[in-house]
Amino acid sequence: MSWIVHHIEWVLIVSGALTFGMALMAIAPRFVSRFTFGETADGALGNLISRSWGEMVAASGLLLIYAAYHAEARLPILLYSIAGKTGFIALVLSDERFRRQRAMQAALADAIMVALFAWYLRAA
Repeated sequence: MSWIVHHIEWVLIVSGALTFGMALMAIAPRFVSRFTFGETADGALGNLISRSWGEMVAASGLLLIYAAYHAEARLPILLYSIAGKTGFIALVLSDERFRRQRAMQAALADAIMVALFAWYLRAA
């Protein structure tokens, strides 16, 4: 049994907890936007979109934690997380402004998670 298959529960719990951290975006969108991206999406619409995005990312984190305890649900949850995280990585890399912000650190963390999830799917 490979290392990743043996340790996937902890990988999913840690990845889920880190991903769930974006729940803060739903609570304090202006602070998290400025902290992560160096700017904010102003106005009521900007706040709504930021809060919604934070809630969806946080829900993805909860799904990862759920997958740690429910092997039968791992495939669709990991595929969903890989797709979402890969999209975020591509968007951060596509704009030079965000490559100089903490968003790049988040994209790097997501890239590590994507690599671990893909490794598990290949090994399992």
